[in-house]
Amino acid sequence: VADSLLSFGCVLDFTSEGLFLWFVRYAHIWGVTFIFLLFFAHMGRALYYSSYSKLGVWNVGFVLYLLMMVEAFLGYILPWHQMSFWAATVLTSILQSVPFVGGVLYEYVVGGFSVTNTMLVRVFSAHVCLAFVILGFSVIHLFYLHKGGSNNPLFVSGGYGDVVFFHSFFTSKD
Repeated sequence: VADSLLSFGCVLDFTSEGLFLWFVRYAHIWGVTFIFLLFFAHMGRALYYSSYSKLGVWNVGFVLYLLMMVEAFLGYILPWHQMSFWAATVLTSILQSVPFVGGVLYEYVVGGFSVTNTMLVRVFSAHVCLAFVILGFSVIHLFYLHKGGSNNPLFVSGGYGDVVFFHSFFTSKD
């Protein structure tokens, strides 16, 4: 069970005593940074080619972007990464500004009235589970993208023979 009082030292001990676990930690940090750079380049390419005109692809991509931002925030707020109890308290207190449901939402996320182990476990669980939700939305994004043909990213209208459909050739390729 996660313990917020031992979390800072636990990661330092975990990465220093294990064989190449420091590499796993930094591969996670820099790998995610690289994924975000690729994601922003992908969005820039989509803006350049006016892909926002295809609402299905664009809306699923936008939801994917929001999910990635939430995932990054949850990873950042985890106390054993970079943040203190004070910073976690300040950032989660933003939830109280939501009209009507802010207080209840804050108490649910935090697990009470202050940042404790309950919040640590909930944030860590959400951080792990949200990665699979992002994977699912990535597959949905691919299905919307290949709706017009896999070799036709701009959805240029042409004859029936101009497109190669997603299944069966591109199912294994993508």
